[in-house]
Amino acid sequence: MASSSSCGNYEVFLNFRGEDTRKSFTCYLYDKLYEGKKIKTFIDDEELRRGDEISPALLNAIEGSKISVVIFSKDYASSKWCLNELVKILECKNTNGQIIIPVFYGVSPSDVRHQNGTFGDRFDELKKQFEDKPEMVQRWRDALTETSQIAGHESTKFRHDAELVNKIVEDVLKKLEKITVSTDSSNGLVGLNSRIEQIKPFLCMDLSDTVQIVGIWGMGGIGKTTLAEAIFDQFSGEFDGKYFAKNVWRKSETEGGLEDLQKEMLSTILSEKLEVAGPNIPLFTKGRVRRMKALIVLDDVNKDEQLEGLIGGLDQYGPGSRIVVTTRDKRVLEKFGVEKEKIYRVNGLKFDEAFEHFCNFAVKENHCPEDLYQHSWRVVWYANGNPLVLKVLGSSLYLKRKSHWENVLDDLNRICESDIHGIYDILKISFNELTRKEKSMFLDIACFLEGEDKDFVTRILDDSGSHRLDVLVDKSLITGTDAIEGIFLDLSKIKGINLDPGAFTKMSNLRLLKFYVPEIERFLSMSFEEQLSYSKVQLRKGLDYLPKKLRYLHWDTYPLRTLPSNFKPKNLVELNLRFSKVEQLWEGEKEAFKLKSINLSHSRHFIKMPGPLETPNVETYLLDYTNLACVPSSIQNFKYLSALSFEGCKSLMSFPSNLRFVCPVTINFSCCVNLKEFPQISGKVTSLNLGYTAIEEVPSSIECLTHLVELDLRFCKRLKRISTRFCKLRSLVKLFLYGCLNLERFPEILEKMEHLNHIGLVWTALPSPFENLPGLVILSVSGCSILDMLPNNIGNLSGNNFESLPASIKQLSWLRYLDLEDCNMLQSLPELPLCLKYLELRDCKILQSLPELPLGLETLRLRRCNMLQSLPALPLGLETIDLEDCNMLQSLPELPLCLQSLNAMNCNRLQSLPEIPSCVQELDAS
Repeated sequence: MASSSSCGNYEVFLNFRGEDTRKSFTCYLYDKLYEGKKIKTFIDDEELRRGDEISPALLNAIEGSKISVVIFSKDYASSKWCLNELVKILECKNTNGQIIIPVFYGVSPSDVRHQNGTFGDRFDELKKQFEDKPEMVQRWRDALTETSQIAGHESTKFRHDAELVNKIVEDVLKKLEKITVSTDSSNGLVGLNSRIEQIKPFLCMDLSDTVQIVGIWGMGGIGKTTLAEAIFDQFSGEFDGKYFAKNVWRKSETEGGLEDLQKEMLSTILSEKLEVAGPNIPLFTKGRVRRMKALIVLDDVNKDEQLEGLIGGLDQYGPGSRIVVTTRDKRVLEKFGVEKEKIYRVNGLKFDEAFEHFCNFAVKENHCPEDLYQHSWRVVWYANGNPLVLKVLGSSLYLKRKSHWENVLDDLNRICESDIHGIYDILKISFNELTRKEKSMFLDIACFLEGEDKDFVTRILDDSGSHRLDVLVDKSLITGTDAIEGIFLDLSKIKGINLDPGAFTKMSNLRLLKFYVPEIERFLSMSFEEQLSYSKVQLRKGLDYLPKKLRYLHWDTYPLRTLPSNFKPKNLVELNLRFSKVEQLWEGEKEAFKLKSINLSHSRHFIKMPGPLETPNVETYLLDYTNLACVPSSIQNFKYLSALSFEGCKSLMSFPSNLRFVCPVTINFSCCVNLKEFPQISGKVTSLNLGYTAIEEVPSSIECLTHLVELDLRFCKRLKRISTRFCKLRSLVKLFLYGCLNLERFPEILEKMEHLNHIGLVWTALPSPFENLPGLVILSVSGCSILDMLPNNIGNLSGNNFESLPASIKQLSWLRYLDLEDCNMLQSLPELPLCLKYLELRDCKILQSLPELPLGLETLRLRRCNMLQSLPALPLGLETIDLEDCNMLQSLPELPLCLQSLNAMNCNRLQSLPEIPSCVQELDAS
């Protein structure tokens, strides 16, 4: 059967005459519905039409569809199967409210209603075949008459089939919207419909020429995700592309993070797998998205950087696009610029809604048995409208005896009488139903690991932790002797302790040990002696023992040269010994096969790394500011290594040659001031930082780094040459050469580097030819005070001596950010690129006038433009204007309605201000 799915109900059933339209109009319509809009659409196969009766498969498809699209064509009435289907469709309309959309393709409603013209001729021919079945013929006639009286679409009123199909698809989407989420208990949350109705005005679905972003904000468990899912389900059919991302903050902190999420988002919106190496998205791809009407839902966002990294500016999406963000932190939305009027707060359920929601889980009905009514009423009152609490308590009471209900109520009553009336105190009741190991995990998380990433928690806890973590999730929940399993001690809150060598001897079950300094970064301003004297945990007689069950060891300022000789690290997963005195981790060889992360940063005495035979599964190796002088060539054999850092290792003078890294890895050699040769490495190195090193040349072997995304060579003051093979770095996105004082010239770019979008230079000749840098967005050449001629492709040009910019700048359609700060000789500007968002002109002290400003400009900074007397008309979307110390400015044009910040301080000649828009949040005109 040719259909959108092999089982289940459908959203649309197509009724049509195959010989007339199957390979043309109907095929096109089906493609637009199913492939274009992902509407579950049934289109039959000729194999289903055998005999005089409708096949069971067709009957099920008709009965299970929400909408039937009936396509009347010239030969439609010659088919008994089309007419039998039509009779069944009308039966479904009259019995269960199925919607019918008639399409009159090459025929008129009158011809169908009265069976006239060619349409009638075909019907007359069919009648002759069934003269012995007049009742059937009459049913067909009645069906044609009734259907033709339903408002539909006539092909003669459209210029071409494409226009007609688009109209039908639009009609189907609107009708599906009205019948979607038809009950208040959709997705298991009572009251969902009313919340959808409340948030609809925030979405402004009737505004098709703007892009809107809406925030959904509320506490954990309040129903934000459920509401976002319902919005997505109800409206997604109206968009060209759609994407729903759950658990954004968790996914953003995994390997690949926001880069992988953005690629997944664009691939989903475009309905194709995006094959892009590195984080840079081709301009062509961005342009396609910019022409699409997209619906994007980002669920559980906890930082505004996640929004910036995923969606960037609203101008990146087509008119009519909608972006919905759910978060527990309102500030995330505010920082990203979501208007206060566009932030919907999800409140708790009303009491009657909460009561029904609780009953759905406690008794699996939407009402409560009479004998449990009073008990249910009290539970709902205690839950205070939180759906998650209601679900947890309801689930825990399902199929329980009345006596169990009474015990739970006693616990709830005790909580309230002690004035603790909080969600987590109520959820504590469900803790008692966990197994011993599940309770142990819950306590580990609550006491030590709250807020940590799920993968980190699973890694640190025991090997079956993943399963037990799932149990806690399913239940909506997420210790001297051998009873001690975890010790976390904030060293900043104690004066100091002196531990006995056998302090941990009796703690055989200790799994989590953390002695930490919360603001350890302040150690960086201390001398080495001061750092070591800050060690609050003293081991004057050494340390004899650490438990073999230890999985997580974090000990800032660890005072010994090694870990205990008898320590067996076979269960160790995470090791962090920052600012320690350790010289090597252990003496001899140990088996630490579970160890994944090693951090020995600022352990100034450390000299010897354990190899892959001892720690084969290490993913992160941080050796910053250690005394490491030699790196073993076996380091390439770490098959899972993703981050390797030697920052500040002054004793490191060379790196092993001909190493090949098999996994994507970032390598940091910054501030290795005695490293003189560019590392001869290859493989999947994605980021290489050699800033502040003593290298003199970037050799031709750099072409082996085909996966390199970022190359940082800033302040390599001895660097003289970069090989022209540099242009082979096809994945390169960012290149930093700030402060390379002896660099003779920028390497000639002989081949296109499509992904390179950010180049930072200081005192260096500009790259050329620019035609081979089609994706360049930011070119920073600040400090080139001798630069008086410019190329046609530019970006950040602050601190230069040119008097004007080339007129061709307006052709740079990709340019979003133009920084001309402190260009003291700049007198005027040409016409600017239409898509420019940010224009920085601070301290352009002889700038006298501005051109017409781009319509999409959002930020304009003119502080200390002392010769500027007037401004052109301001763009409607402008949000920020900084005019401080513009001493010659005499008047301002009309302010845009979107303006949020206006600084006109010390504009001494400014007589008055125009009307201030109501949305302005910051105003300084003193």
